[in-house]
Amino acid sequence: MKNLKIRNLKIRYKITLWYASLLLILLVVFNIFIYMIISGILNQSVKGFLKSDARQVFSIIQSEGYNVHFDIPYKIIDTNTYFVIFDVNGNAGFKSKILPEIVNLPVGQEQLRYVSINKVKWIVYDTPVLNNGNVIGWIRVSRSLQYITDALLNLKIIMFISVPLYMFLASLGGLFLANRALKPIDYITKTAQEISKGDLSQRLKLNKTEDEVGRLAVTFDEMLDKLEASIKKERQFASDASHELRTPISVITAQAEQALSGKRKVKEYKEAFEIVYNESKKMNHIISQLLMISRSDEGTYSFNFEILELNMIMEDIVKEFQNIAIQKDIQISFKSETAVKIKADQTLLTRLFINLIDNAIKYTNKGGKINISINKENNYSIIIIEDTGIGISEEDMPYIFDRLYQVDKSRSDRGTGLGLSIAKWIADLHKGELKVESKLNSGSKFIVRLPLNT
Repeated sequence: MKNLKIRNLKIRYKITLWYASLLLILLVVFNIFIYMIISGILNQSVKGFLKSDARQVFSIIQSEGYNVHFDIPYKIIDTNTYFVIFDVNGNAGFKSKILPEIVNLPVGQEQLRYVSINKVKWIVYDTPVLNNGNVIGWIRVSRSLQYITDALLNLKIIMFISVPLYMFLASLGGLFLANRALKPIDYITKTAQEISKGDLSQRLKLNKTEDEVGRLAVTFDEMLDKLEASIKKERQFASDASHELRTPISVITAQAEQALSGKRKVKEYKEAFEIVYNESKKMNHIISQLLMISRSDEGTYSFNFEILELNMIMEDIVKEFQNIAIQKDIQISFKSETAVKIKADQTLLTRLFINLIDNAIKYTNKGGKINISINKENNYSIIIIEDTGIGISEEDMPYIFDRLYQVDKSRSDRGTGLGLSIAKWIADLHKGELKVESKLNSGSKFIVRLPLNT
């Protein structure tokens, strides 16, 4: 349940929470470290003070045999230190205002001890008094550690107060920075919501920066540009496709209505059936190409790559177009200097060349020529289909590979505008390229580069 609540938090709160948690851990570790260092320094310093006071007491005592006494009135400079002098038998002699509990501690070796008296911690240090190498007595010095306890307690209080205060201020600062950092994200979200309503003209137009959000905004705008262009193209494609299909359907409908409207001669019925047949073939061709494009867009087209003799495929295609070319008084020639093998999908490759040659015949006037050649260049096969047709204007050149784009819309025998688009897709699919060189009224040259089977 807690994990679910955390997942449902806004990102700014998650960032603040993680930031505050990390800061809390660091502060706790840091405070423990500081506390231990200060505690160690204070305890080490009091040990040093005690040993120094013991040496001071030793410097002013006198000894005769096993008797220890003061020759002059004694005084310890540090009033926080209390001492007592024992004889060799452990009997207390000279002493300052020291607690009886400390005096009664057993004597016997040089050592530092901690004792607790009435809930107050004391440190006690015993050191022997030597005469000619013999122990003749003991000096005991002690200090109360209450001031250290109080100092460490105050340090704890300061830490316990400062940590929540730091956490509060840091959380406010973290939330402020998170809001500043995520503000562009909110703007992107709002813009995306507007776009989801159908307004594809919306753009972020944020100031260009090199940080993550700036790059995200630039990428988002670029994606929107491509998306808008793609949707416009698809809408145009759907509109043009419906128009292309509407024309043959209208012709078929008109011919059928006319044939059914009354008695007709056999010749008239035959003419009507021929028109219906031709238009249905045209419509079937359009649907077939649209289906191919649709499958390519969805990535569901099934490919079958194999090693192919490119020369033989082209020869067969040219033979199929010879009768059509003769009817239009167009001369087709094909030459190849060497045999060329490539790895390709035969159906698609055949469709590529059929579309290009059909396009060349369609836009070449009576008495024209179409020259086809195959050569090798580096690791590529170069297929050139050049005609002496009407050519392509500079205005049309950037769009000839767009779907359903038609250069000469006034021609009655114009195509569907899908042939060159499909040809380009097939060339790209085979990791090749399709280029065109053309000038209006000067013919066109289509150049296909396909990788060899090396």
